[in-house]
Amino acid sequence: MQPDTAWVAEIIRACDPVFQAADVGFVHQVMYDAQEPTVVTALLWEADPQKFASRYPDSGIEEEYGDGWPDTPCIDYWVEIDASAGLCRLKFEGWNLPELLLELSGRGVRDGAALADTVARILGVRSPRV
Repeated sequence: MQPDTAWVAEIIRACDPVFQAADVGFVHQVMYDAQEPTVVTALLWEADPQKFASRYPDSGIEEEYGDGWPDTPCIDYWVEIDASAGLCRLKFEGWNLPELLLELSGRGVRDGAALADTVARILGVRSPRV
């Protein structure tokens, strides 16, 4: 499974509404391999730290950053793609969450829905599929 631009677009299309529903200023970025600039290696959504801490006081985000708070520039929600394994690793800040693994089908609509549902549960917002 090698993510192409159509797959990435479907993931973003499914996930952006969930991140926007959190109302903490999430914006997304697409990361590419340095050696092969057409290969997508990760997706990143970044939130405004003050808005995030205010909306999610139980997340422990301020404690997670310790002395670095409130000077952190953003709260990161990483989706790292391991195409050879057919998985993505979800690395989300807050709530002291472990790294989560999500199996990928290679179908953007299906993978985007699964990822959006996972993010919605974590952020406590409605999934667009419900």
